[in-house]
Amino acid sequence: MLNSRDVGLLRQDVAANCRIWLERCRAAGLNVLITNTVRDREYQEFLYARGRTRPGSIVTNGRVPTFHSDAAGLAWDFCQNIQGKEYSDPAFFRAAAELAKEMGFSWGGDWRSFPDSPHIQWDAGKTWTSAMILAGKLPPPMPLFAAEQSQDKEDEQMTAEQFDKLMQGWLEKLKSEPPAQWSQDARKWAEENGLISGDGQGNLQYRSLVTREQLMVFLQRLADKMGQ
Repeated sequence: MLNSRDVGLLRQDVAANCRIWLERCRAAGLNVLITNTVRDREYQEFLYARGRTRPGSIVTNGRVPTFHSDAAGLAWDFCQNIQGKEYSDPAFFRAAAELAKEMGFSWGGDWRSFPDSPHIQWDAGKTWTSAMILAGKLPPPMPLFAAEQSQDKEDEQMTAEQFDKLMQGWLEKLKSEPPAQWSQDARKWAEENGLISGDGQGNLQYRSLVTREQLMVFLQRLADKMGQ
């Protein structure tokens, strides 16, 4: 009977990303413990009997291992590594699962039928089923997760409205910042010769961006000054 919690027994690509997930969990202050990685058919039958022919509550509806199978190595189970509180904190499982989902894994807690919060698996974006695993059809290799991917994802999700709001705030901040000392002589010359007049309220906006129409006005004033 095989029932292991050894990450090294997972398929190589899944094992590599599982280890990254563990590091990300620890960095986030989540004290996770791997409780199961692979199992054989004999142990799956043992689990299936619980709540049916053995004492206890039902923990699985499958008599044959699929993603946990020692021939697949595509899933693991976990809990909170705090004695007496291993499975009592739903927020812990959601937080740990969110990190896994960012990486491309699927979470058993999202299942509508028989949700399984301690379960994480690689099913290529929910495109691989247990029936496919049983038929010997395994999902493609999982890309190795990089931290930059998470930031890229956040950037992609920024809406145009959010970008406009951030840009407006940045422009407003620029308006309030004083000009640099090194430009003092040039600014004095521009003001004395009427090239810079500001916004009519005394704000010369030296740290603001220049639009093309503003640039044309500056050039026209300069040309008028030179008599052209």
